[in-house]
Amino acid sequence: MPTATKRVAKKAAPVAPIEETPVSEVVSGIDMIPLGRLMRAPENVRHTDKAVDVDSLADDIAAHGLLQNLIGYRGDTSIDAAAVYIVGGGRRLQALSLLRERGVLDADFAVPVLLRPADDAVALSLSENLAKRDMNPADEFLAFEALMKPGLLSPADLARKFGFSERYVKQRLRLAALAPEILDAMRAGQLTIDAAMAYAESQDHKLQLRVFTAEAKKSYEPHKAWNIRFAYQSAQMTTSDPLFKLAGASRYEEQGGRYEDNLFADAERYGNRKVIDSPIVLSIARAVADFQKKRLLGQSQKLASTTSDVLIPPGIRRGALPKAPKGFKLVDRGYRYNLPSYDEMRKDAAAKGIDIVAIASVDQNGEFSIEDRFFVPAGRLDDVMPAQGSGPPPKTQEEIAAEQRAKSVRSVAAFLAAKKIRDDKVEGRSFWRTTRPDLWRANEVQGIGPTYAVGIDVLVTPADIDAQLVAAEIEYDRQEVEKAAAREEADRAKAARAEALAARRDEVLAIEPPPAVILVDGCACFRWESGAYADARENSPDADECSLYDDLTELFEHADTIGLSWASVEAYDAHPHGDNAAPEADDVDHVGWADDSVEEAA
Repeated sequence: MPTATKRVAKKAAPVAPIEETPVSEVVSGIDMIPLGRLMRAPENVRHTDKAVDVDSLADDIAAHGLLQNLIGYRGDTSIDAAAVYIVGGGRRLQALSLLRERGVLDADFAVPVLLRPADDAVALSLSENLAKRDMNPADEFLAFEALMKPGLLSPADLARKFGFSERYVKQRLRLAALAPEILDAMRAGQLTIDAAMAYAESQDHKLQLRVFTAEAKKSYEPHKAWNIRFAYQSAQMTTSDPLFKLAGASRYEEQGGRYEDNLFADAERYGNRKVIDSPIVLSIARAVADFQKKRLLGQSQKLASTTSDVLIPPGIRRGALPKAPKGFKLVDRGYRYNLPSYDEMRKDAAAKGIDIVAIASVDQNGEFSIEDRFFVPAGRLDDVMPAQGSGPPPKTQEEIAAEQRAKSVRSVAAFLAAKKIRDDKVEGRSFWRTTRPDLWRANEVQGIGPTYAVGIDVLVTPADIDAQLVAAEIEYDRQEVEKAAAREEADRAKAARAEALAARRDEVLAIEPPPAVILVDGCACFRWESGAYADARENSPDADECSLYDDLTELFEHADTIGLSWASVEAYDAHPHGDNAAPEADDVDHVGWADDSVEEAA
């Protein structure tokens, strides 16, 4: 039974007496303060892992003395006038306090402290920790916020003071305003800086916590930045919202609409500037929709004269439906491909004198337009859209094949038409695709060398295509014959390869004793003493991580090619490419294809 290892505490070395050499004479502004008067300041910029590795730091101070001063400020009330609050060097203060608990130091031990006014002390502490680059980001955010609280500095002032950009400082201030639960998760290492930035894209704590709670419940990849942003986009209106596009930025701003700028992305580029006053957007969009409703009714009546009204969904966006008029049903094709198009059904309904109520909404581009779906009286729905199963029968395979052939023939006809236009040099029908072609890859063409494709677009009309349909039928059939011949040739070649592979497999399996080395898919495989085969030699450095097969049968199971084989490893080492002269049959030490290579007789 193993014995427990006894941990022996290292005896603290005496701390070097500092009183004899006043530190203030060496470093300007540093005073010697008794340890018993020092307290950790609430403004200390480090809040994360306050007790991490304090034991080892205490041992180091006991062994070598305190090598770096602390930063603090004096208490300014009658109650705490004797106290000095430490804002820089919190871990060192904890370590000193631990040594005091151990009896190594007493309350009168003099500690060098750089005394500054409270605001300057916080700034010095932040500067010191930023220089170390080991500060938890959550503490950095709150430190910038603490420097702003007195109201004496602007983000621009802080940027100049610490050598950052003003945008960087504004980002940190925004991050400091995250919900406390999110900052705590960041201190605990549960969030990345990218996730924190994503959460900070909204200043709404309720929304932050709603998304944070949902993300925390995920078992796979929680708090991914793109998931957070997607959740925000679903909950917040942005300038890319269809309703905002319909309302227009100028009208929104004229009515006092405000934005919440995204400090962590290029809002203008990605269209994700947050809209604060969404009710203004909804009000403007509703007014625009009501104004355009009369125009759209007239537009609908031109297509279907029996259109009597246009309804708008409550949210105006496309997708949601308005409430159907009493006694009306929705005409919705769904996935019934064998039904006529919506325009055809609309015209058919008008021809039959059926009342139509159109639907208008805003699409993704912010356009207010008529939707495909529409309402008709419930009793006339079957006249417009036959019930499921009562419409035209499904197309047969022959009909589907005929349609596919017709589309392909028309495609060939378009090519023939384009070729004729190019050959005839018809004016105004050919255009360079680009004046700056992409030269990222060259294609080797036999007889020419490296080449680049520079495209030309040729414009063809439906009439041009129709004129080539007869020739296209012939050309299409010729192409299909060529494709069939190529497939047959490929099938024959594949069958021949399979037959040759099977013959070679049987030939090698019949060799006694089995070959010591054989090429499989271009890789040399070696027989081990156990009879197994591997792509590394037995007892070689690579043997521990090689692919191992029980025997030749398993080795050949998924092989595409089986090449030369050697009766001994020595024969393989002498002629790994099988290019030595063939000796007499009795001397053969290497077996393979017709031109087997052999080891020369001794």
